[in-house]
Amino acid sequence: MSEDVVKKSLRYSIYDGASFAVMDGVTASFLTPFAVALNAPVNMIAALTYIPQLVGAFIQLFATKLVEALRDRRKILVVGSFMHAILWIPLLLIPYLTPNQKYLIIVYVSLQTMLIQVIQPIGNSLLGDIVPKYERGRFFGLRNKVVGATSFISALIAGFTLDYFHPKHTFIGFAILFFIAFVARAFSGVFKAMMHNPVPDLEHAEKFSLFDFVKRMDKTNYGHFVIYVVLFKFATYIAAPFFAIYILKNLGFTYLQFTIIIAAELIASFIAMGVWGRLIDERGTKFVLYMSGMLTPLIPFLWLFSGNFYYLVIVEMFSGLSWAGFNLSSSNFIFDAVKPENRVRCISYYKFFEGLAIVMGAALGGILIDYLPAWIFLTSILSVFLISGILRLVVSIILLPTLKEARLIELDISHAFFKKYLTIRPSEGLVFEVIGKYRKIKEKIKQTKNLLIKKQKIIAKEDKENRKKELLKFIDKFITLKKEEHDITNMRDIEHITEEIERGKLKK
Repeated sequence: MSEDVVKKSLRYSIYDGASFAVMDGVTASFLTPFAVALNAPVNMIAALTYIPQLVGAFIQLFATKLVEALRDRRKILVVGSFMHAILWIPLLLIPYLTPNQKYLIIVYVSLQTMLIQVIQPIGNSLLGDIVPKYERGRFFGLRNKVVGATSFISALIAGFTLDYFHPKHTFIGFAILFFIAFVARAFSGVFKAMMHNPVPDLEHAEKFSLFDFVKRMDKTNYGHFVIYVVLFKFATYIAAPFFAIYILKNLGFTYLQFTIIIAAELIASFIAMGVWGRLIDERGTKFVLYMSGMLTPLIPFLWLFSGNFYYLVIVEMFSGLSWAGFNLSSSNFIFDAVKPENRVRCISYYKFFEGLAIVMGAALGGILIDYLPAWIFLTSILSVFLISGILRLVVSIILLPTLKEARLIELDISHAFFKKYLTIRPSEGLVFEVIGKYRKIKEKIKQTKNLLIKKQKIIAKEDKENRKKELLKFIDKFITLKKEEHDITNMRDIEHITEEIERGKLKK
């Protein structure tokens, strides 16, 4: 795969993410308000969360079979995106149906979730094969920042639109949002079609059943990760579907206030993505997962202290910061812990259990709201928030220490005459290393790099192979690089290694 092809694919991936974010921004946070506007009962709103997730969880299991049958991941993604786009159109008509037919919202959202759940592991697998391994943290941090910024702007537009049409023509406002979602999702499919489509390595893939995966869960690092995230999501979704109900019904906030609260979370997420991405590349995915896994349980506790609008804006900014780290590190952990040829299968199984956890969490939350007494707080919803926070914290405290770092990282622990590193290797654990005469090496590298820069101005563009050989000689001479430890296949890898040399990160 040439460098130009990679760059174009990554650019189209960002465009795809931005288009999806427009759709997500105008709908994800507003489906529950749509149900509230339809005067749907609490149980129906809870079902709007767990029934689509239940259907989507089972459809996940067919993602691997689909790839094995068609062998064209890009075609699956493009067709799925266009089908998803079309499903926004029927939602425009639901407010004008009879009351009994309004439950069709669950049917259409379930069909959408089925498509998303099929697309997601296949899309992650495709991106995992395209994004260079040295740049995953930074790339996904950048992509998520773009997605976050686009979601923020889209959510603001959605909020102002609903506020403008409320209360006389509220459903016209929702119709506009669903039409925007249709157009944005269609563009997402177009950008997917422009991405590079590497052939999946199915010959070397391990074919293990869901039952085999479950049996090995407690014996593998990835299995421990799945157990942790699944239980964490279960605890989260006990409360997650009911925040919008609490804001709109119990606190009586307007659509504009609701939107500002959502936007505060998106802004914080946008700002935090770049920081979390750099931390992942420098300190590893486990470090960020551990930090964010201890921060996110605090969110529901903070909702218990006050219903003041400005206070909740600050709480949601903290929520955006915490969830940005959790989502980014958990997605990167999958790329680091799973072999490329097994990604579709492993992600499908992971998403299957995650879907079941969301279903059970949302269903339990709906039951608790009906049966918990309201004498502790003014509403039983706050009691559900408390239970969710406690369970999240317990899961993180018990299970986070069982995870192991899944990527190679080096921690600089001294700046003395001897350069010291603590290297974390997935297979070897902690390795303490010392690199002597660091300053002299650094000075030598600087001088040699200056010579290389002068030479590059003279050498023609078509002479890349000769430049590559010179760089390899330079690396062998001054760093004694063990090339078998690095996958050196093109100029991108060479440029990365020279950058690492400059920073003093490679072993002598």
